[in-house]
Amino acid sequence: MAEVVQRHLEDMLSEFEQAKRIGLFTEAEIKKMVRTRRRHEYKIIRRTKEKECYLDYIKYETHLLKLIQLRREKLKIGRTHKKNEIDLAIKRRIERLFRSVCHRFKKDVQLWLTFIEFLTKQHDYSTASSAYTSALQTHGNKYWLWILAAKFEFETMVSPSSARSLFQRALRLMPQEKKLWLEYFKFELLYVELIQKRQAVLDRTKLETNDNEEDAILQGKIVEIVFQNAQSTIENDPVFLCSFIQILYEFSQFSFAESFINQIYSILKEKYSSNALAQSLIAQRPLINERKMLDEAAKKDQDVTFMIAVLEQQVRENYEKQLKKSTVNKNELWNLYLDFCVQRLTQAASSNKTEHISTCDQVFSSASQQISLTPERYLEWVSIVDHDRAKVVIQKATDQYPNDSSLWNKRLSLFIEESADSKILKKEFKLAYQHSDVKNSALIWNTIIDYAQEHDIKWTEELFEHSQFESLDLSVALQMKSKYLQWINQTKSIQQVRKIFDKLSSRIPASLQFYMDYIKIEQSSSNIDNKRIKTAFEQAIIYFGKISADLWLAYLDHLKQYQSLDFITMSRVHSRALHALESDELKRFNTECALRNLT
Repeated sequence: MAEVVQRHLEDMLSEFEQAKRIGLFTEAEIKKMVRTRRRHEYKIIRRTKEKECYLDYIKYETHLLKLIQLRREKLKIGRTHKKNEIDLAIKRRIERLFRSVCHRFKKDVQLWLTFIEFLTKQHDYSTASSAYTSALQTHGNKYWLWILAAKFEFETMVSPSSARSLFQRALRLMPQEKKLWLEYFKFELLYVELIQKRQAVLDRTKLETNDNEEDAILQGKIVEIVFQNAQSTIENDPVFLCSFIQILYEFSQFSFAESFINQIYSILKEKYSSNALAQSLIAQRPLINERKMLDEAAKKDQDVTFMIAVLEQQVRENYEKQLKKSTVNKNELWNLYLDFCVQRLTQAASSNKTEHISTCDQVFSSASQQISLTPERYLEWVSIVDHDRAKVVIQKATDQYPNDSSLWNKRLSLFIEESADSKILKKEFKLAYQHSDVKNSALIWNTIIDYAQEHDIKWTEELFEHSQFESLDLSVALQMKSKYLQWINQTKSIQQVRKIFDKLSSRIPASLQFYMDYIKIEQSSSNIDNKRIKTAFEQAIIYFGKISADLWLAYLDHLKQYQSLDFITMSRVHSRALHALESDELKRFNTECALRNLT
């Protein structure tokens, strides 16, 4: 081991000597570099290899390389002076370290990417290309890595044939990967663009006089073959087909682009005539090029708001036409139409927000007459329109879904927002209470009690009593039990709190929060009753002593603070906790006791 390290350090002698001779580093700095490198070398030749050891070494060498470049500039040493002996030696060492760590930890794809990034920054493109090839041998199932490698070959190495080969190999391995097909399609379009630019530069005259003699590439024949292969491989996916259209709009300067787009839309119309999603995509055709329109308008400082509004109207008309067809799934298409309207509303500028709200309201209204809207759709509708319209809509929704608690909660909230009289709220709650699912909804109870607490003390007490002594869902009773106690504490005396605690603690289900709230109220009282607190703790332990370390810790804290350090009692409680608590809670209990010094 020592011999290997010594040999590696001896290989660095020339590098150290040259750095010292030209004044990059002092003798003391070089000695420190030797010590640091020796330490890193010993780490990476251990029998048990660790990735972090390699990465630390690489990080050190990378920083050293940057320092050398800065000192060359500061000391005005030529950028190329002794570069092969110093800078290049460090780069090769970093490359060797990367190769070693990537070989030992092949499954870590991030290591490969970091290696490639380093090589790219050093403009060592041929080695980066080889690194991509090596990475793909291990990570051939990662489609995005094939795409990165192909883009590197095309954009950096300027090798379209290599890029095409990578795409084709990837598609043979993963023919169902949509992103691969789309990126391959885009690559072929970029290749057409590259050919056009080359012809424009090399043979402009010939290009202008022989327009009818364009070869297969410039006519988009290869692009069309890629599309046909993709379509035959991935079937029954209209969204996938539309993705090709969006790519084609980025290359609208090609003569074949428009006819190709029309061809894809024809396939959608013929092959997917009964598919609601496909028909929705066809309906949205006028706006498919919206992003490009907006970008061009921004460059020219033009306002295209009116034009976009016209296109939106065309889309709505298209939806209306599609909905008249008998072959389409109207329920699905209506929902897609609603999604479109809501999306356009969220994107609308404040100046034409009102118009979009009106349009959404009309479409929702028409949809509700044709299909059965879901409760979620009704809530969406309510959130869009104004208050008065929302009340009409929510009433229609609760009539259609009388057992949906979220709709009733929204209905009650609308009355609360307009500061309605408590008589009206009582009437509305009574209507909601008639339905079992709504009656047992904690959401409804919280909403109505929060309102009652601010407006009607008598009704609040009636509601709390009702929540505890009627056959309601356990979750409602548990939540309201603690809330009832807190309300009594805020509005009445400690004697009333104790009375309610005695009344409610005798009824199941038990709530740990209820007991803890009462204990905190009693502890904060000006007239603390330690006997009642102890009783509350003991009652809580009956139900929750096995599963709550916090309960026992609170009990010990109380004894320590209020019982004048009664160590015998504390010791007994501590011993009971050790016997009662289950394993995980017991570990936490022991840890907390040690920290709080409660043992």
